[in-house]
Formats: sequence, C-alpha cells, structure tokens
Amino acid sequence: MAFLILMTNNYLSKSKSFLLPNEQIVFQANPHWLFLLGAVAPIFVFFFLYYLFACPFLGSITNALEHYCYVAALIILVFLSLVFYLDWKFNRLYMTNYRLIQERGVIGKRYMSIQLSNIEDITCTFGILGRILDYGDLAIESAGTQGLMVFKGIPKPKRKKLLIERWMFYSDIKPNSSF
Repeated sequence: MAFLILMTNNYLSKSKSFLLPNEQIVFQANPHWLFLLGAVAPIFVFFFLYYLFACPFLGSITNALEHYCYVAALIILVFLSLVFYLDWKFNRLYMTNYRLIQERGVIGKRYMSIQLSNIEDITCTFGILGRILDYGDLAIESAGTQGLMVFKGIPKPKRKKLLIERWMFYSDIKPNSSF
C-alpha cells in the first residue's frame, strides 16, 4: 500500500515523476543566473539598436512600416527571451539519496542518471569569474556504461561536490541537508 502511495505522489508531482520509490531529492540546481543573463543580454542589445536605427529608417520610407517594425521586433524579442529562459529553467541537476539525475529539455525531456555507488570521480572546475560569483562546472565520471555527466555553470560547485562525496561515503546524512 505504501508503495502505491509513493508512486501516486511521485506521479502527481510532475517535476518529480522520475523518482523511484523511497527516493528523496537532496538538492536541485539550475545553472547560475549569469548564464541566463549572458544569453539574453546580447538579444536585448541587438533589439535596442534595432529600435534606434532600423525602425526609424523604415519609418522614413513609410510611417506604417515603422509601427509594424516596432511590433514585430517586440514579439521576436519576447519570443527569443522566453526560449532562452525556458532552456535555462529546464536544465537541472538533481541529487537524490540514490543517484544523480541530469534533466534537459522543455518539450522533449532527456534524463541521464548515475547511481551514487557507481561514481568514480567528481571534478569541479571554475575560472576567475566563477570564483568571484561562486559558480563552476561539475564533471561526474562513472563506472560502467553511463560515462560522463557534465553540468556547466552550477552554483556553489565545491559545496555540491562535497555533498555528493559525503552521500557516497556516509549513509548517516539526512535528505534535508541545506545545500
């Protein structure tokens, strides 16, 4: 009976439907917010320049064309910003009490998981900006056929690496750890 309740709870919570029975999420992480800003900022700069130069130029040809230019540019700006936001939002790394799960995709989902007992090596890398803003890359290498899981731009990578290593070697850590 408890198995059915767990399966029902996992099925009803849409973002957690990939969990196994008795599996609990220890932490969930998206890429650092700077990765979203780095993707969206050039789009805003381009459309700002487009508003300043292209639309007024088209307005010099005909006034109606200038208004269509502003509306089309605004629609494209909102659409591209939404695409980059959703790509950032649905790129997640989950750590559960049994495994690491990487989730990608907005419409078509891709899940890659590695059992904690199969992890061979965890590499944490970050550059100068990553050290200042506390983000970096985690590369998790596993034994067997799963291969390598790389998660770029994860916030607080050293803390995540330490937590994964503690879960690998010690079983007395509770799932509600604050990382």
